[in-house]
Amino acid sequence: MRLCIIFYILAFYTQSQAQEFSLLEARNLFIEATKNEEIANKLFELTKNSAIDVNYKQHSYNAIAILLKSKYAVNPFHKIKLFKKGKKKLDMVIQEFPNDIELRFLRFCVQNDTPEIINYKKNIKQDSQLIKDNISKSSQELQQFILPIFKTLNNGRTSYTSR
Repeated sequence: MRLCIIFYILAFYTQSQAQEFSLLEARNLFIEATKNEEIANKLFELTKNSAIDVNYKQHSYNAIAILLKSKYAVNPFHKIKLFKKGKKKLDMVIQEFPNDIELRFLRFCVQNDTPEIINYKKNIKQDSQLIKDNISKSSQELQQFILPIFKTLNNGRTSYTSR
């Protein structure tokens, strides 16, 4: 009987650890998910049980996963529905944590990649400037995640009048 209880506890602990959110994994999935629908679905699965008051970073990556799912959706109505849901979720997290560079970077990436017709580029200049002004104060890990992508997106400009 003791062996069964120990086995059950061990199995439960292992399962709960496997479902634990990993920020590093989410960042890596985000990079790949922009080019691969299967990876976008994986990011969604990793973040789907998120709550802003428990882990706001996980919640923001869930918003990104929803936005990426909209990118791959075929049905235009479903695409718009997913986009609005992801956008609302991401903007809500940023409203709660406006100085978080990672969140602003994620929104910058989305807005940079969104077509003009969607009309979701209003924060791109502010997000870009906040990133430029504060990235050097961030952790080395965050800098290594943001800087290579940020520099390639429009060469990290703060002027987006050409788009």
